Amino acid sequence: MSTSPEPQAALTVEGVSASYGPLQILFDASLYVAEGEMVALLGPNGVGKSTLLKVIGGLLPATAGSIHLGGREVTTASARERVELGLCQVVGQSSFPSLTVYENLTMHGYAAADRAWHKEAVSAALEVFPRLGARRDQLASTLSGGERQMLALAKAIVQDPRILVVDEFSLGLAPVVVGGLLDLVRKLNERGAAVLLVEQSVNVALSLVDRAYLMEKGSIIAEEHAESLRHDPERLRALMLGGHAS
Repeated sequence: MSTSPEPQAALTVEGVSASYGPLQILFDASLYVAEGEMVALLGPNGVGKSTLLKVIGGLLPATAGSIHLGGREVTTASARERVELGLCQVVGQSSFPSLTVYENLTMHGYAAADRAWHKEAVSAALEVFPRLGARRDQLASTLSGGERQMLALAKAIVQDPRILVVDEFSLGLAPVVVGGLLDLVRKLNERGAAVLLVEQSVNVALSLVDRAYLMEKGSIIAEEHAESLRHDPERLRALMLGGHAS
């Protein structure tokens, strides 16, 4: 009797610790995201979620542990090398202020292997964010904070990543825009991109992902199936409040 092979890991984080100077933030944190899977990293503010994403992206060195993208260890690799391996990370409202909205989106397709998808993705991103579409020829430096956040999210869509890491993608966005973005993330996932999502809106996260990790005080305290958490709000509440649910 034949069995389907287990999916390979797109992202593996094993026993990672990290510090800002003498202050240790992460303690032996481990998680994995399989190829084609969508996973959430949940927890209250200040528990180390964004710090873990910085370590994954190569923006902060790990003091212990290892990180693999696909089958390659990237623990000491530069952020650029990780991008070349298919990692795409949304970080704040970063953009090129002297370029227009359209130029920002077009330039961020440099890593996309599929040029046809690149052109389609630029158009799709502008459709999801109609305010950006109306400002496609406007310099990024003249956008509002909310519009710059939209642009940062739209750029991630264009890159056609193998692993998409998003920090707070619904923050400050209207529900109708969030709904459109969810659809695009699902489309990227259907094309083969694995997704790691940090999101304060638990309902948004659990409506999208397959599994969720819960974090507290720099450590992963639980790994759960999203469906189980959706049907057990008391356990979810206990985990989100930073306690180990029984």
